[in-house]
Amino acid sequence: MRKLHHLKAQSLIAAATVTLLATPVVTSITTAQAASVTPSSALLKKSNSYYRSHARALGKKYKLAFDAQSALKKNGKAVIYVNTKDKTLNQSVKLAMAYWNKKLGKTEFTQGSKKNHTLTFGVSTAAASKSDQSDAWWTPMTKKLDVRWSYYTAEKQNIGISMTNQLNKAFYKQYADTIETKAKANLAAKGITTSDKDYLSPFNREASNVETSLPAYTTLKKDVCLVKSTLANEGRKYEYASTIAHEMGHVMGLNHSPNKQDLMYFESGNNNVYSFKKVKAGLSKYNPITTTDKNRAKLALKIYVAAH
Repeated sequence: MRKLHHLKAQSLIAAATVTLLATPVVTSITTAQAASVTPSSALLKKSNSYYRSHARALGKKYKLAFDAQSALKKNGKAVIYVNTKDKTLNQSVKLAMAYWNKKLGKTEFTQGSKKNHTLTFGVSTAAASKSDQSDAWWTPMTKKLDVRWSYYTAEKQNIGISMTNQLNKAFYKQYADTIETKAKANLAAKGITTSDKDYLSPFNREASNVETSLPAYTTLKKDVCLVKSTLANEGRKYEYASTIAHEMGHVMGLNHSPNKQDLMYFESGNNNVYSFKKVKAGLSKYNPITTTDKNRAKLALKIYVAAH
């Protein structure tokens, strides 16, 4: 399931009045044409004077939004105040920071406090509308990164339903024939056959008895309970870690990528978080940030630091 994310356009317009030294303002948030937006290793080794002189062209080519960098310190780092009591969201924020810090090879994001921060992470109770279906957004003018609370709370159930459906489908695919055969045989032993007028009712009862007597059914029940108690929430944790990491990309000055596989594509999502098997096995090694995402972020930060 892919979800929409965006930069708050009205805030970008307002932020455009702020001068970032020699850094130009690039505000387009539309998905670009399919030209490559992956900065090369050589480009990431240029001098500060080069980045200052070529900022406008680089911003246009690599889809950067410099006016979205309002929460960065002069050294290009950001400090996040996590303003939510939801434990899972707190974990998602920490995962998102770890995703970027690991890929960038440096500590770009750190967790701050109410008194010491450059941006605030929180939840919004605003209802979705026809013009705004996004589940998260970054607002440069107010330096706030928000997730929509209604979507967040509903997603645990959505993931739980998906996982439970997978388990049931796999169970019946494997045991449906066995259940039917044993149920018919048990009824036949009692003198009840398919030619009887009311055969369907006793068949359904016997099939249910056969089903619940299977050892695999006990395993199924345990797995469904595991989904409800742990795995649905675990899947949501990783889903929102990716969602928040996408918004952190905007914080660093990344516009949306034209590549569907990139974290910074205007829609993001990964089926891993809906998979019972994958979430149960653990997604601790999962990192949604691609090479293109990483190199674009490095370039955006280099340009920012050069301008400050």
